[in-house]
Amino acid sequence: MQLKPQEPTETKEENVQPNITPQDNGVSNNGYFNPEQEFDFEGDGIFGNTPSMNTSSTSTNTDNSYYDNSGYDSYSTNNYGGPSNTVDGYNPDTHPRKLSKKEFYESPRNRKNRDRIIISSIVIIVCAIGDWIKTNFMVQMFKPKIDKLNELTDSLGMGSEFTIDVDAIMRAQIITSVFLIALGVGIFVLKSRACALTGLIFTIVNILYMVVTAHKFSGYYSLIAFGYATVATFAAYSAWQEYEQNGDWKKEW
Repeated sequence: MQLKPQEPTETKEENVQPNITPQDNGVSNNGYFNPEQEFDFEGDGIFGNTPSMNTSSTSTNTDNSYYDNSGYDSYSTNNYGGPSNTVDGYNPDTHPRKLSKKEFYESPRNRKNRDRIIISSIVIIVCAIGDWIKTNFMVQMFKPKIDKLNELTDSLGMGSEFTIDVDAIMRAQIITSVFLIALGVGIFVLKSRACALTGLIFTIVNILYMVVTAHKFSGYYSLIAFGYATVATFAAYSAWQEYEQNGDWKKEW
């Protein structure tokens, strides 16, 4: 008996929708990081314990202590806690700071007086040391002749009038040199008008004494140096007084 071939039955395919998961807002469509989406600050732990940052809420400090300015130095820190553009508590843009006497002396505006003070004080010290060296050299060189002259005057009975005391000459020169060096240091360090004026008067008297007694004019280098120092110290003091009364820092206030 011949069997009739049975045709395969067609099954109606159902329109099945693919299981599509909703788009994750944390991942962009192109597979790269989307900076506009929320970023996971904690990470997945591959770098260890990553410190978490709380971005969910922003706390606003409305405590009155936040607005309390007691203990807050507005000149030492800016609004962000960093150093501000201030110098010793003054903002140079709005309130220029007054210079100290040392800063004013070192400023370019006082350069002329500063140079004269430094140069004159150095010349004074060098001249004082040079006079001591010269006197010592001359005494040591002529000491044998001086001793013979003293012996001759003693033998003639005129020792009390014509004896040359070498030790007294050296003591006087040492005292004079030390005194001049001290005045020079006072001019250099303290910018002292008193030291400059005292040295000028002392030098003039010393020169006149040498001219009258020994008929010798010497010490004019020290005279010139003390003259420059006197002019420079008085000019520097006058400039400082003018700055204190009508300084540029005071005009801005």
